[in-house]
Amino acid sequence: MMNLSHPNLTAIIKRIYTDNIKPLFLKYVKPFKIALVVILFVIPAFLVALLLTGHFWIIKLMLYGVSFMALILFAYILFVFGKKDKRAIAFSKIQTSLIDNAKEKLANVLNLLAIMETDIGDCLIQMEEDLRKNLPLNSALIISGNGETKQYDKMVLTPLIMDFGLKDSGNSRMTYKVRWKPIVAQVEDLCTGIRDYYRHRKDYIKGHPEPLFQIIPFMGINTQNYYSEKDKATGKNISVSLKQLLEKNFEKFKDDTSPQMRRKHIDEILWEDFNGNIESLKSHYFLGIKVYPPLGFDPWPEPGEERDKVCFLYDFCVEYNVPITAHCNPGGFLVHKDFSEYSSPFKWESVLKKYKKLRLNLAHFGGTDGKEWRRKIADMILEKDSETGKYKYENLYADISYQGVDESSYKDMMNFINGHDGEKRSRLLERIIFGSDFMINLQDISSYSKYLRYFIDSDALTLEEKDMLCNKNAERFLYIG
Repeated sequence: MMNLSHPNLTAIIKRIYTDNIKPLFLKYVKPFKIALVVILFVIPAFLVALLLTGHFWIIKLMLYGVSFMALILFAYILFVFGKKDKRAIAFSKIQTSLIDNAKEKLANVLNLLAIMETDIGDCLIQMEEDLRKNLPLNSALIISGNGETKQYDKMVLTPLIMDFGLKDSGNSRMTYKVRWKPIVAQVEDLCTGIRDYYRHRKDYIKGHPEPLFQIIPFMGINTQNYYSEKDKATGKNISVSLKQLLEKNFEKFKDDTSPQMRRKHIDEILWEDFNGNIESLKSHYFLGIKVYPPLGFDPWPEPGEERDKVCFLYDFCVEYNVPITAHCNPGGFLVHKDFSEYSSPFKWESVLKKYKKLRLNLAHFGGTDGKEWRRKIADMILEKDSETGKYKYENLYADISYQGVDESSYKDMMNFINGHDGEKRSRLLERIIFGSDFMINLQDISSYSKYLRYFIDSDALTLEEKDMLCNKNAERFLYIG
């Protein structure tokens, strides 16, 4: 969750341009450039070459060919469109289609900006209102498949905080730079929003006294934004402030000897009582950690101070059993081209080779356009130890957030999964988690209910498989079930 005041408005504008406007522009500009080069340079050069070498008969043949093609095109137009009014209707349909597509994109962007501008607490209330109005949902959320249904009495939301930190420092040519975006303000804003959802939802949602959502955020961390000093015991560079942050928010995770115990501690948190001060937060207010490589987080830097800091983070997460969700597709809030490969699963493979027990979710499953990345993630999930025969990375998962904006996305995903044999197929289905990437997914879809509806109604997955993705796998990754 985010609002426009903290994550930097320029980052949002750049993301919208990169994800929506630029692809449409390139779709038409590239063919136009190719045609222009052919008309202005290639054809004249070819004709001049023919003239200089005396091949007049080839030029004559080309003219005959162009004339013949023009006659065929003219006849086709007459045959297809017929009268003038039919031609007008046909061209009008093309024009209307283009305008409608542009309007839909603009409406989605305005919808996204509107929900980002509103109070986070009200955003959460509006999400519940939307779901109760537009889904088969009364006291329970209903998932269907194979002629059967399954009910869930609540939905667990895990808002992922992004540490924008020193986002653009030194990389901008503008006079005024965005140099400081303290994560403290983001954390307080989100936690206050969660509190207000529980306090005020009953004022807007009548007839449903029990909240639909249980909200447990992930803490955003970028190790590069924390200072270091030498640890006397190990001699390594250890970030004192990072150490304090982790111990403050996850210290008691070490005592959770079972998923049931962790869930009990999380259920005991009373968000309604949050006083708005980040200092009052303690263990079990956060369920895990979110890292966002496009903003400069390198999962596996070269040996040195930064390597020591990420190793400290991973050591802590393994010891305390803290789940990490990492952005893992080529897009996103990419603020510098040097960061483009930080999200790669090949980077994370280096981490997993040392930290095999790390509880890690590679979000977006490589992305819809990242076929190579998706295959790499699947290969890591399926990789076995040559000596024991067991899966090497037992706690590695991938979520499919943002990929459900299209009705066909689940069929595409299952085509990929079904390309594996029985045991491998089952293993992949046990390690994939449903996700939304709300609110950023509003760039391509009108509402959360519509996004969830595509999942509920998809016939690409059985009811059991849907339950695995949205329930069992998520609980196992989060260590709460």
